[in-house]
Amino acid sequence: MRRADAGELIVDSSVLHTDEANEELSSEEKIEILAELICRAGDEPASRSAALLVLMATIENSTHPKVLANHAKHIAFTHCGELNAFGIVAAQIEILESELLTASSLAV
Repeated sequence: MRRADAGELIVDSSVLHTDEANEELSSEEKIEILAELICRAGDEPASRSAALLVLMATIENSTHPKVLANHAKHIAFTHCGELNAFGIVAAQIEILESELLTASSLAV
């Protein structure tokens, strides 16, 4: 945040514009780009933080914020799932296993 307050460019604004006639992207396209930037491994935390702030502002200022928020969640889940499919599955199995064991021990 300090870097952004100082006026330093943290996210390349060119990613939010198309190449053809510098045409502005739709909100859905911006959401997709920003969600992928946030989920991308190896990027600087400041870049992901800036992308998150832009994503939140885009959703907040849209005419259908819930639709865009759900779209962003879907993209992020899909992207993160592709990067760590087995980690997500293993974590879910662990949670389900603990819930099942807790429920079965209460029933006894």
